[in-house]
Amino acid sequence: MDGDGADRRDERRFRFRDATASLPGMPSIDTVDRMIIRGPAETLFDTILDYPGMREWFPSYRIDVIGGGPVREGSRLAHELTTMGLKTTFTRTIRKVTRPRSIEETYDEGMLLGEGRWEFEERGPDETEVSFFCKVRSNALAMHVGLLLTGAKGHNRVYQDILAALKKRVEAAA
Repeated sequence: MDGDGADRRDERRFRFRDATASLPGMPSIDTVDRMIIRGPAETLFDTILDYPGMREWFPSYRIDVIGGGPVREGSRLAHELTTMGLKTTFTRTIRKVTRPRSIEETYDEGMLLGEGRWEFEERGPDETEVSFFCKVRSNALAMHVGLLLTGAKGHNRVYQDILAALKKRVEAAA
């Protein structure tokens, strides 16, 4: 094929990618995952707020504080989650920290846009319900397909695994 034909084919591919990224009504989810864990809310809160430390107890999730330093209100976090050989990347900003009750965040850049919130509610003397509320929409073609195929179920699988790993980590240390 001559150079003109190859150039036209590349133009069509890039036009499709650009058009797909800006379509209204992109796939989205609005879901919550929760688990009751033996341990005080403060301990569970601190374990989650140490986002970079998460890779120690949930190795497929790498989170770095952009610019370094501790995680606090205003911190921007670069997330890289690898599940089933697929990598999901996005950036979150910590909007509000209410110790030891909640962490509010927004998904600002990358494959997901939206908001999330961790909540820690003590249910007994040494028992806490940990919940993650997530309302996001896809912002990349691969994520469009993923959300269309799995919807909230895909997210729920990942977050149930995260919560199970959190439970194992905190209960083993008690």
